[in-house]
Amino acid sequence: MCRYKMSLTRRGIIMQLSCKMQPSHARKYLSLALTFAVSCALAACTDDLGTASEDGGSETDDATETDDATETGGSETGETGETGEHTEPRAPAGRLVIDEVYFTGSPPMTDADHYFSDQFIALRNISDEPVAAGGLLIGDVFGLAGEINPGNEPHGLADDSENVYMQTVWQIPGAPEDVVIEPGERLVIAQDGVNHSPFSTVDLSGADFETFVAASGKDEDYPTVANLELVHDNTGFDWLITVFGPSVVIASLTDDAQALEFEFEGWQLLQLPVGSVVDGVDIVKDADSAAFKRLPTVVDRGFTFASGTYTGEAVVRRRVEGVSIDSDDSSSDFELTDAPNPWR
Repeated sequence: MCRYKMSLTRRGIIMQLSCKMQPSHARKYLSLALTFAVSCALAACTDDLGTASEDGGSETDDATETDDATETGGSETGETGETGEHTEPRAPAGRLVIDEVYFTGSPPMTDADHYFSDQFIALRNISDEPVAAGGLLIGDVFGLAGEINPGNEPHGLADDSENVYMQTVWQIPGAPEDVVIEPGERLVIAQDGVNHSPFSTVDLSGADFETFVAASGKDEDYPTVANLELVHDNTGFDWLITVFGPSVVIASLTDDAQALEFEFEGWQLLQLPVGSVVDGVDIVKDADSAAFKRLPTVVDRGFTFASGTYTGEAVVRRRVEGVSIDSDDSSSDFELTDAPNPWR
């Protein structure tokens, strides 16, 4: 329930709001209260304004002129509200998931028949609390998606149940609280933060971040979208996640979970402990490529895939009655869509 009190004084309208509900609902009633206050002021209203309840009922209560922040005299600031609900951003584990990965590339349009610069990854906060995402790592896991060429074989690193072996890793800049994802909201990471028309229907000009490979001298930096920080580089002139199917991980390092350099068959990889993984999705070439899973089953028990390359397809997390499915099994948690959408 939300209650508000208002009184008309020489200093203007004094309004007090106190809520016992989720912050998102409280904001709705604050908006209603403000609208009512403006309407009342225009009408030169001086009568008692009463209190509003969540079910639409009201009860009268004389308003008093006061500068207190809450009806009960509580503090205006603090980590918790009246009900003890956290208002400070929380850690991402158990709250932040990979929600969509668009990797296949655009179907042939105009003169571009192999266009992949429109790739994006979307994260979603599936909790009812804000999540602190600054400093979070995101990258693609090393290894082939399947038998791309005759004779290709899996490397076997997924048999290590304690570590994940990353090919390229990026970091969201800033301290944890510098980047906050509100409940239910997405954070979108673009390969190139631009509207990709006419080569693609995907518009990433409003992305939260893009992956700019400055060292290549060939990648273009789009100034309206902030850059991720490149932590471990196995890119080319830009960050192309394989169109055959990438495995993607988000991770958060701690004093007890640190990254290590790891050399494997001439590749310099970054070894992340499984304990640092916030979420991961294993995407392979097709239904017959289970042997090419890159993630240990403790991170993802299954895998998902698209119908082919340059199909304009993405994998997106399933939602049932508005609730995101997260069982750590990509076989059941994700579905294929031919309409990638950064803002769904």
